[in-house]
Amino acid sequence: MHIETPVKVLQITGMARSGSTILDLVLGTHPSIESVGEVGNLIRNGWISHESLRGIDPKKLRVPICTCGKRLDVLYVATPDEACPFWSSVRREWVERTDRDSIESYPTLQGAFERQRRLPRLLYEKRRLSALFRSYARLTLAFFESIRAVSGKPIIVDSSKTPARAFALSIVPGIDLYVVHLVRDGRGVITSHRKILKKDTHAGIMWDHKAHPIWRSAVRWTSLNLASEGVCMQLSPKRTMRLRYEDFVADPNSALERIGSLIDLDLTDVANAASSGKPMQAGHNIGGNRTKKSTMITLRPELAEEWKTALSPTEQRLSWMLIGWLMRRYGYDR
Repeated sequence: MHIETPVKVLQITGMARSGSTILDLVLGTHPSIESVGEVGNLIRNGWISHESLRGIDPKKLRVPICTCGKRLDVLYVATPDEACPFWSSVRREWVERTDRDSIESYPTLQGAFERQRRLPRLLYEKRRLSALFRSYARLTLAFFESIRAVSGKPIIVDSSKTPARAFALSIVPGIDLYVVHLVRDGRGVITSHRKILKKDTHAGIMWDHKAHPIWRSAVRWTSLNLASEGVCMQLSPKRTMRLRYEDFVADPNSALERIGSLIDLDLTDVANAASSGKPMQAGHNIGGNRTKKSTMITLRPELAEEWKTALSPTEQRLSWMLIGWLMRRYGYDR
C-alpha cells in the first residue's frame, strides 16, 4: 500500500485585519508554496449540498470568489467555466480520496473541533483521539493531500487564523504543522475594524462590514492573541514563531528569513521581490480582505501607522488602557 509523506502546512494564526492575507499571498509567490488563504471556510461555501448546511447560520454562507476571479462554490455554478479550475480539481481529488457521503459531514466536524470554545476538548484529544476526531482527521488530511496533489507544491500556507484550527491540525496524523503567530498593533486592528465597507464583489468585498466599537475589537484582539500564544506553547518551539506585522512590512527580508528558517525553505527571492516593492502575482486565494481581489500584491508600510491619525487622542488612550498590558509584551510602545 502506498503511504503518503506528511503534508507540510504553515498555519497563520491571530486576529483578523492583522496582515495575514498579505503575508499569505507573498509566501505563495514561492514556487514550492501554495497559498490558499482562509481555506477553513471553503467547504461550507458550495462544496457540499445545501441540505447538509441547514444547521449553519445562513449569514455565514456566502458566494465566495477566488483570487483568479472564478467562483469557489463549484457545485452551484451555472456553467463549468464559472468555477475556479484549481479548486474544482481539488474537490474532485478530495472526493476520490474519501467519498461523497463522508464529506457532507465535514462542516459539522469542523464545528466540533475548530471553534474557539473547543480548545479544552482538543487538549483531551491530544492525549487520546476519539472516533469523531479520527473522522475529522481523515477528511482534513485528505483535503490537504488533495491541494498538494493538484498544485504539485510541497508546502501549503493556510491563513484561516483560528487558534483552535491550528491546534486541531497539529494533532492530525499526517500533517506536519508549523505556526506563525502574526501580531499587529492593536490600535491598527481597532482602526481597521472601525471602517464601514459595503458589499462589492467586484472590489473583493463579499459582504457588508459594520464598524466595531473599540471595546469589542480590543476584547477580540486580546483573546485571539492569548489563544494563539497558548497553542504555540503546546507545540515544539522549533515549529512556531511570532511575527509582528509592522516588522514584516518594514523589513520583509528579515521576516521572511525567519519564516524560511522555520519551514526549512530559502525565501531569498521572495524577500527581495517584497523589499523592492515589486508587484507580485496572487494565486488561488480564499477569503481575506480586498487585497486578494487586486491580483497583484505590494507592501505598503505606511498603513501600519494609519491609526495615529485615524484615532483621536482620547481613543488612543482608551485603546492603550484596554490592551496596552499585552501590547507591551509584544514590544509595542504607547
